[in-house]
Amino acid sequence: MFKKIILMVGIILSLRQLYSQELRGTWIARDQLGTKEALAQAIDSIAAANFNVVYVNVWSRGYPLWKSNVFYQHTGVYIDPTYEGRDILAEAIAEAHKHGLHVEAWFEYGFVGGYEPYYPGSSGKGKIFDRYPHWVAKRLDGGEKDNSQFYWMVQTRKDVQDFLIALVMEIVRNYDVDGLELDRIRYSSLQYGYDSYTDSLYRLENNGNPPPTNYSEPNWIRWRANKLNEFQARVYDSVKSVRPKFNLSNAPSLYSATQYTSYNNFCQDWVWWVNNNKIDNVQVQSYVESPASFGSILDFIQTMVNDKSKVYPAFAVNPGGNPLQPQVVYQFIDVTRNKGFKGNSIWYSNDLKNYFQGIKANRYQQKTHPPFSSPDWRDYKQIVKLSDQTNAIRFGNWSTSLIPGYEGQTIFTTGGDSASVSYYFDVPISGYYDVYAFVVPAPDQSNSVEYIVRDSSDNFSSVIVDQTDVFNKRWKKLKTVYLSKGRNLVLILSNRGVESGKKVRADAAFIKLNRILSPNVTTSVEDESKDFNHNIYNPKIFNFPNPFNSSTTVEFLIEPSQSFNFSLYNYLGQKIYSYDGVSNLDGKYQIKIDSTNLSSGIYFCSVTSENVRLSSKLLLIK
Repeated sequence: MFKKIILMVGIILSLRQLYSQELRGTWIARDQLGTKEALAQAIDSIAAANFNVVYVNVWSRGYPLWKSNVFYQHTGVYIDPTYEGRDILAEAIAEAHKHGLHVEAWFEYGFVGGYEPYYPGSSGKGKIFDRYPHWVAKRLDGGEKDNSQFYWMVQTRKDVQDFLIALVMEIVRNYDVDGLELDRIRYSSLQYGYDSYTDSLYRLENNGNPPPTNYSEPNWIRWRANKLNEFQARVYDSVKSVRPKFNLSNAPSLYSATQYTSYNNFCQDWVWWVNNNKIDNVQVQSYVESPASFGSILDFIQTMVNDKSKVYPAFAVNPGGNPLQPQVVYQFIDVTRNKGFKGNSIWYSNDLKNYFQGIKANRYQQKTHPPFSSPDWRDYKQIVKLSDQTNAIRFGNWSTSLIPGYEGQTIFTTGGDSASVSYYFDVPISGYYDVYAFVVPAPDQSNSVEYIVRDSSDNFSSVIVDQTDVFNKRWKKLKTVYLSKGRNLVLILSNRGVESGKKVRADAAFIKLNRILSPNVTTSVEDESKDFNHNIYNPKIFNFPNPFNSSTTVEFLIEPSQSFNFSLYNYLGQKIYSYDGVSNLDGKYQIKIDSTNLSSGIYFCSVTSENVRLSSKLLLIK
């Protein structure tokens, strides 16, 4: 009897260890992005149910949902006009990271460039097609729009691929996001691939023969899939050249336990991505209603991939409009665990509203972290609330307001007599932190409120915030600074310079470790304070995309105000061209290389200055 008890305890401990590293993901679609409050409530519910990854829609219907300079350069538009003045990705990062959730930027629409009837500001089809009408994918009959009312971009075009890669890299370089999920990296159906560019490329690579009119012809499927594989490899290599710890994922489909449906129906060979290490993990989607069918699909997956730890089975709680019973949802999770997969992604967040409480009570009782990250990747954070008067210290005259804020009532003061709130944080570990203030706008407040951010070298930076602007509502990022471990004065909210009669409102403040600037903090803790710019301008060089076809951009970081020489060489060491004695003010520089006059092959670029020698290899494929 005693031995049996010991055995049972061992099993329980083993299961706890297994589930302590488990993906629990869900998707936030457009239906929960209407307001900042709606997005915050969605994320709060996800976190409260002990999920740990949220995929937030940021590339939707052919428009970015962040302020994209890349999209602006191509279209003259920064963001989907529905979200003008907002930045969905920045909002999601603040709301999710305060809970320790991982955020992946979800490119829901992938190669889709337009959706009827949604193309605001466009003459039709989509904004990107106004600029590039030849980018529209076509069927053999010349049709463009598919049965879901989507217009797709031509998957084989290198300029289309470069455009998507540039969008991806803009997020990778500029947002402290944990990963990015590419969706619809496939064809709409096998009927597509008959645009003039793809036709010409196929002829060029197949002895002048045109693409088969039988769109299910095996070699024709294989050729199109190979082009998508090449694109996926380019994306992956570009991302990893900049942020090696960034998680790049995809949500492919599998609707059968006996057939590779995503490949057979959409030319999407995601198994190649997994087996050739060109994806970090996949959330394989299936629309089935029984745990037995789900289990059969999982058995089939295990015969296809070399490493099933990169596969996270995904399922819908409302497949085909038929909501699953809660007990069935739990069984789906059980099937996943019993077959040795390390977690699920379940869609969509809005559909899960009636399931969250039960999933937490019956399967996700304890918080956990995704298997592909360190346990404390998002643990370094802290919120200081107004009620915490040990760390939110008030000076001068402040009054309690009837206007609610982050938690409870806000406080306010007016211009005139000096008043301020000093925010102290118990910084959990040394590193670079994003500093936020919770803003509650109102028309009677000042449009020039001063927030003073202090780093651990006693440098003070003034940030002016318009407290009348509704777009500054909720968490407003002020600055990124280096903070040393321990108790620090980080932020001061002041009424200095505010005109008499105008109000200044105070609420909570928030810091979180910036993982772009502190990627190794868990393995090599930074103990000494550093100048912020020193970290940013740690000399490095990379180019994207790589390999490239039409053009690539070489980006390098060196100390500000240094002059430098840039040179491009072919594989024989012959100099193609150079820029000599260029002065650089901010330390960040980009040089675009056009391939028009270059032949396919390997090239090398170098950047030299008084104290820097940088080089990078480029691969041109025409």
